[in-house]
Amino acid sequence: MLMKKSLLTAFAIAALTTTALTPISSYAEAPVAAQSVDISRGLDFAQNHSDIKADPAVRFGKLPNGMTYIILKNATPPGTASIRLRFNGGSLMEDDSQQGLAHFLEHMAFNGSKNVAEGDMVKILERHGLSFGADTNAHTGFSETVYELDLPKVADDDLDTGLFLMRETAGNLSLDDGAIDRERGVILGEERASDSPGRHAYMKWSTAAFGGQKYAVRLPIGLTDIIKTAKRDRFVDYYNSFYRPEQATLVVVGDFDPDAMEARIKAKFSDWQKPAAPIRVTDFGAYKPKGVTSEAYAEKGLRTELTMTWSQPITETYQNEAKETADFLDGLRTQILNERLERLAKLPDTPFAAASIAHDDVDHTATVTQLSITPKPGREKDAFVAAYTTVRQFIEYGADQAELDRTLSDTETYFKQALQGANTRNSRQLAESLVDSMADGEVFTSPQQDWDYFQKLKPSITLNALNAGIMPLFAGDGPLLWHEGATLGDFDQKAFLDTYNTVQLAKVAAAEARVNKPWPYTDFGTPAKVIKREEVKDLGLTQLTYANGVRATIKNTNFKDDEIGITVRFAGGLSALSPAAKPPVFAASVSDLQEGGLGKLTASEIKDSLTGKIYSVGLSIGEDATTLSGGTNPTDFATQMQVLMAFTTDAAYSPDAFARLKSFIPDYYNQLNSTPGGVFQMSGAAALRDNDPRFTMPSQADFLGTTNDHVKALIDRQLKTEPVEITIVGDISEAEAEAQISKTFATLGKRADQPAIPADGLSLHFPTQNLNRVFEHQGRADQDLSYIAWPGTDFMSDTQRARGLTVLAEVLSLRLTDIVREQKGLSYSPYASNYYSQTFPGYGYLSAVAQVKPEDDQAYYDAVAGIVADLKAHPISDDELLRAQKPLLDRMDTDLKTNTFWAGALPGSTTDPRKLDYIRTRRDQYKAVTVADIQKLANEYLDMNKAMRIQIKPAVAPAK
Repeated sequence: MLMKKSLLTAFAIAALTTTALTPISSYAEAPVAAQSVDISRGLDFAQNHSDIKADPAVRFGKLPNGMTYIILKNATPPGTASIRLRFNGGSLMEDDSQQGLAHFLEHMAFNGSKNVAEGDMVKILERHGLSFGADTNAHTGFSETVYELDLPKVADDDLDTGLFLMRETAGNLSLDDGAIDRERGVILGEERASDSPGRHAYMKWSTAAFGGQKYAVRLPIGLTDIIKTAKRDRFVDYYNSFYRPEQATLVVVGDFDPDAMEARIKAKFSDWQKPAAPIRVTDFGAYKPKGVTSEAYAEKGLRTELTMTWSQPITETYQNEAKETADFLDGLRTQILNERLERLAKLPDTPFAAASIAHDDVDHTATVTQLSITPKPGREKDAFVAAYTTVRQFIEYGADQAELDRTLSDTETYFKQALQGANTRNSRQLAESLVDSMADGEVFTSPQQDWDYFQKLKPSITLNALNAGIMPLFAGDGPLLWHEGATLGDFDQKAFLDTYNTVQLAKVAAAEARVNKPWPYTDFGTPAKVIKREEVKDLGLTQLTYANGVRATIKNTNFKDDEIGITVRFAGGLSALSPAAKPPVFAASVSDLQEGGLGKLTASEIKDSLTGKIYSVGLSIGEDATTLSGGTNPTDFATQMQVLMAFTTDAAYSPDAFARLKSFIPDYYNQLNSTPGGVFQMSGAAALRDNDPRFTMPSQADFLGTTNDHVKALIDRQLKTEPVEITIVGDISEAEAEAQISKTFATLGKRADQPAIPADGLSLHFPTQNLNRVFEHQGRADQDLSYIAWPGTDFMSDTQRARGLTVLAEVLSLRLTDIVREQKGLSYSPYASNYYSQTFPGYGYLSAVAQVKPEDDQAYYDAVAGIVADLKAHPISDDELLRAQKPLLDRMDTDLKTNTFWAGALPGSTTDPRKLDYIRTRRDQYKAVTVADIQKLANEYLDMNKAMRIQIKPAVAPAK
């Protein structure tokens, strides 16, 4: 059901299945018994086995061969479509000789079929405007494989091509021996790049939790020995068993005629023959009770975490009203408990930095309830005692009425928001929700149905009914006590078990009730008047200037109902900071302004006082500005503006919040050091900027030495002194936007027209010396990141040149995929990009990056050098230019139909109108790039003698 999946996103309520609670008979007037899912008969829609009706706007169908399909007309964004092809087979369905082949087979879908030569599928898609990764992708999980196409255009040829390629994947793959062998290196590269201490810990935990079941030994990446040696017949066996029509669902959502789409599907997929062999039914293994157990795992690079997991055998049934209600109430229960744990974590004396509860199904394995705890450094035992005592308190005494009222208010707001935005839901998200509904055996319902469901259920959600279902959440087998980290300290398995037994026997008192404080930030004073108003008719926006210096851009759109984005831009950003002063930019960037609270309310009190409101606060420090951002709807727009104004003028920067952030830092740095990508995050940005302190991530010791006052001084100066510009985009009238600006930011004191830029503020350089940099990581010995960057240029000085360099980077990415990935098998996902600064004159760079084996670093460098030499010596083909350009151009057309694009493009345009011209000219400039331009730019900028070469290799093991 769409409602439940969306709740997961909005409130972090997990997808739930237990029905062990006091029934609410007033809702289910004629309950229908839950029907078991029987995969031996093929896939079917949940509504065919349920008393819940599906969304009437969605067309559900099944071909005579057993393939199910789902069609939904949707025009957000206009002129686009999303296609998904789901197979009901993942790593859990592999036999012992196929471990990793479900995922390997996903790769083979792009490596040749009956009507598409090896290597041509991606090229065909690129010619239709789809870029590999962003618009063309696939994923393999424990119990499904899903192929994804997001079409930027819905012309007949685009739709036909998308369906044709899905049909090729479904039943026509070549699975050529040579293609399989060529892809092995790519798969091994993906396995190598994705390996981490966290994955090792998860494998150990799943074995402890589900020993004897397939889940414990079937990670989708598989086993390297099988990836290296599996013969074609093992691929064919899996392909024939699970890539069959009765195991497939095609989902198509977009701006097209549903009748015509259904005819296309029937024409394209009806000839897909059902195999004579019966559907293979997998034995996933039955959950075996283990009682209370304690296990642990230590490895360098792991963050410290404690968990308690209660498990019970899974019952896989289609969703019906009784199950839906049980799941929904369990969601309310976990939400209330998570609110308690979050509130406790924010108190200065609490020994854990974070804790949360989740209740969910593990694919075909078990239904679990899990408490996760992130202790403050060295306080594992105390953290467990505090968090589990809170859980026991909740089990014994339940929620109070105020908690239930707050949670119901937030939930009702969510349903209302979904209902008001029902007509402009995103096609991609809808396609993914429909796929999820098939995977979970749920009925896909409309926002109107969800709203009606909640309104009907709400009167019967009493405190007694809610509290009666708390204990069953924790009634499963176990718990399994689990401790993972870089070290176990003095809290090993025995200590954990002993502490659990002590807490289990201790008496607990009821939680203290809390009272909401009223929201106090409603009156900010007398507003300044508008002294200038300008309509920019071709872009559909209005720009205002107030007497106090505040500027605003307002753009009303109809892209998405009930969605408004607000950006408050404080000019200056990093350019207003002197590198000589070594400002604590990183610490300020990762600090959470909202967690620091306001002068009149703590972070928890803000949340309580604004119960039922939709608002957000995000802080970002960019090159040319520091921004506060928020997202809301027309109903709560005034509140959102008040919140942003309150944080501008009265942010509290609570020392407790910064101290809590610091408690995560040791584990965070340990994790970064354990992977090549993490080390690049720590050192790469600084290296590419000649170690400018504004872009340098501090050492762990330096971060921990940064004070709350340092962070406050940096942020407060920008929020309280720099020029202010507000950008409002979305479903809001100009009059209402102006009215709320008048009540908030127009009341600020006079601000300068321009930010104060220090003498060295605009100085930023690509390095010219020490161009070969080597860093070390503490992770797996065969992991290496190889990075090459060439000095580029800024954006403002020549926008056409900057666009051309971006197209050159796209061409370089195509070559990297063809040569480094496909031909040489050196890396799973090499790519290139172009970065140009719109703030620092002359600064920019092109880069090419890949994760390879350490011994292949030179081979990668040589491959890139060969690509560069060829780009300089020979013009690219017209087809290659098309495949580089078209995805960019089509994505731009789609961008113009989204609030996200305008919210990012418009800030700064009131003081620099060139930014509006950049919107007007960008498509024409990208389209104007020629084959000759690519060769010229390659010769001008891809100089291997000026390139910076960064290698992040494994640390040398100390001699024994």
